[in-house]
Amino acid sequence: MPLFRYIAAPLAIVVGTIPAHASEHDEQIWTSMTGTTTLFDNVDATLELHGRYTDEVSRLGQVLIRPSLTLRLPRGWSATAGYVYVHTRFARTVANEEHRAWEQVAYIFKQDRATGLSISGRTRVEQRFRSDSEGVGWRLRQQLRAQLPLPRGPLRVVVWNETFVGLNTTRWDRHKGIDQVRTFIGASLPVAVAARNDDRPELQ
Repeated sequence: MPLFRYIAAPLAIVVGTIPAHASEHDEQIWTSMTGTTTLFDNVDATLELHGRYTDEVSRLGQVLIRPSLTLRLPRGWSATAGYVYVHTRFARTVANEEHRAWEQVAYIFKQDRATGLSISGRTRVEQRFRSDSEGVGWRLRQQLRAQLPLPRGPLRVVVWNETFVGLNTTRWDRHKGIDQVRTFIGASLPVAVAARNDDRPELQ
């Protein structure tokens, strides 16, 4: 029977420059839930659900649904392909829907068994489509991540940075070059077998 692993990341507070048509500075709360099941010896299926409360945390401004398949490779590497549905409606704007196909390679730079320190990265390419406009937007996302268990207890310190780079422009997205930079400093706490809970302040 495939093993089901449940990951909950219930809180992310975002303050900074928000893309699309939101105000230049906006306090947000992001929620996410992820479920993963093993299909074969080295193939996993994952479903992520994200809800983002925007406009000074006054409303659910964005919903993301992200299914994917991951092929686990030797030495901690993996290759993933997936799809994302994004529904966005900020205050005083017209709702829009975006569809994304994406491909990703994840890799490990360093893994110290003595300390538990892990330094990893992932490179993701997205092809973005809008139902109300023409054109395919290509975007590169590069993330670096470090994780270190504390000497006592299950708590882990997590730090990561992700840079978004637009590779072209479309009628609906004029952002070419660096579009966003997200930095996360926080903690990861296992709450059950094969589960964890992240409380994460995030700067975008």
